[in-house]
Amino acid sequence: MNIEGVIFDLDGLMIESERFHFDAMAVLLSRYGKQHDEAWFEPMVGMDNIACAKFVIAQTNIPLTPDQYIKENYDVILEFLPEFCQPNPGLLGLIDDLLTSELRLGVASNSYQPYVNAALSSLGILEHFDCIVTAGDVQEGKPAPDMYLAAAHCLGLAPNQCVALEDSPVGMTAALRAGIPCVVIPSPHVNESLFNEAAFTFSSLEALRQALPQVLSNGQAHTIIGNGSQKL
Repeated sequence: MNIEGVIFDLDGLMIESERFHFDAMAVLLSRYGKQHDEAWFEPMVGMDNIACAKFVIAQTNIPLTPDQYIKENYDVILEFLPEFCQPNPGLLGLIDDLLTSELRLGVASNSYQPYVNAALSSLGILEHFDCIVTAGDVQEGKPAPDMYLAAAHCLGLAPNQCVALEDSPVGMTAALRAGIPCVVIPSPHVNESLFNEAAFTFSSLEALRQALPQVLSNGQAHTIIGNGSQKL
């Protein structure tokens, strides 16, 4: 069955936001006389908001509930987002290619809708997505399959008519559990060996663009492509 829809993750994939989220966390923690540890970064990549909040609260003992932490953290992020939100290389060209191919586009993000919409608006691409599923729309975030199942349903497609674009093991797991093949552009903060179940793994969105016909034909070989080279 041919691919008719592409579902994008946001953080780390479309924008290099992992660092930005981590810096926002540092600003929030400083208000409570606390500091963050760089060693926290890898296990937090791809976590949903509640899991991240519980993790930070457990590490720092700040006097906040998870819901309070999430609200304060997003207040910091939204304040600075328009200034720092930039598309990852290849993103805008990839979206143009997919629209030219008349594919339906969706977003499945563990973040909340105000942030996701603000980020996509800052990039000038909000109107290109037919469906946006965020943390408030599902019972369980990634790595549960709920978000990807909801996005496929919203696009009017079966899971195997879609492909997911992800940068984290948590996101890849969510897509695969939903029955959606996953293409991965690995986060620099995550070990690439964790992506062995991906249909394809690329070094960048630009590298994905170069192999787009192969990906959209629903090929199943695990491939690492970047800088003109290919390893099977």
